[in-house]
Amino acid sequence: MSESWVQIQAEEVEALCSIFDEKQWKRDENSTKRTYTLTIDHRPERAISMELTFVDGYPIDEPLTYNLRGPWLRGEERQDLINILENIYLENIGKPVAFLWADALRDFVDRSSISNETVTTQPIEPTVAQCPISTATATLPPIYSDETFEDRKSVFQAHLSPVHSKEEVQLVLNKLKENKKIANATHNMYAYRIWDEKRNAVLADCDDDGETGASSRMLHLMEIADIKNALVIVSRWFGGILLHNDRFKHINNACRMILINHGYIKKAPDAIKNKSHKSS
Repeated sequence: MSESWVQIQAEEVEALCSIFDEKQWKRDENSTKRTYTLTIDHRPERAISMELTFVDGYPIDEPLTYNLRGPWLRGEERQDLINILENIYLENIGKPVAFLWADALRDFVDRSSISNETVTTQPIEPTVAQCPISTATATLPPIYSDETFEDRKSVFQAHLSPVHSKEEVQLVLNKLKENKKIANATHNMYAYRIWDEKRNAVLADCDDDGETGASSRMLHLMEIADIKNALVIVSRWFGGILLHNDRFKHINNACRMILINHGYIKKAPDAIKNKSHKSS
């Protein structure tokens, strides 16, 4: 049995476990195969489950097999989703695709929900970078940074700030980039969720800063944990060795750990010890 595909599968499953909670991503304990079910149900009336079976040889020699389940998923919509998944596979033959399929499924549910929505949804504001704002009346909130960690010469570091407005988000981003080391990071991806009492809604946004798909994973983690009034930034300094999907695992773990360290997520594994310090 080739160790390469065994390790790739194990790492991909571990990374998916770090992004989705136990209700969304769980193994079929009754199956003799390595079968997991991913459920996207943030719109219950448009929920979809995708059963994934990690067969021997995937992703190097064999494809990942799947089965879609959704009472509303019929006809053209079902075929559209199948086409999306098949195209992703064809563009990534020999590479892990479970991550990409999970993102595609989530996006598909979001798009179909918008086109079929009959109730009022919480608005998503445009990104700070695309919408210049004045920070003259805002006060810089405290900024906290976790210790750095390294994998194959790539270095990661998470930062967190308790923010209550987009103006504060901009102030924090500006302040962090006064640090030349952070400013020179290969990527400074961020996500935030702010409770707006006047609108009675959550204002949320994220930015990849070149690491495509990273910040949406961070934001999704914050959404499923129902985080409010927090901005998380993860800095990555690329070390010259490709980490493939491991980079998403590290970014999401860094995001989760700093939220745990500062009490936004209440339960932290006893085995994890990660100290934080306040940035000057």
